[in-house]
Amino acid sequence: MGLEGLNQLYRQVILDAAVDQRYRGQLLNPTAVQLAHNPNCGDVLELQIKVSDRHITAIAFQGQGCTISQASASILADLALHQSLESMQTRISQFQKMITGKESVEIDQLGDASVFSKISQFPTRVKCAGLAWDALEQMLKNNQFD
Repeated sequence: MGLEGLNQLYRQVILDAAVDQRYRGQLLNPTAVQLAHNPNCGDVLELQIKVSDRHITAIAFQGQGCTISQASASILADLALHQSLESMQTRISQFQKMITGKESVEIDQLGDASVFSKISQFPTRVKCAGLAWDALEQMLKNNQFD
């Protein structure tokens, strides 16, 4: 597949994820909730998770924003479901390094999130792509999950 074909595939993955409804909404009795806002783009997001035995057993988000922020939230939710909190902390770190372009990372464990691997070329979009991931990171730092 040539570069143009790969770019088209990435665009399609982002567009599909942005309209995916599987993780949109609210959870009944979430273990943790985190609000996030990107004033540069106007993105607003509420991320909710349920945790049991240090694994994410349910995840949902609601809010509005640009295609990139909504796609990234959907991709994060798909990746995080049934993962351990420790695994997600590692993946969040890998994702943040990838989107800022400051360090090269192995993106194999990021699944569809690897579509954002070149977002660092668009500095105003880095915060859009990272919004949900930053929200999950704050949740994991601010809560005690037993």
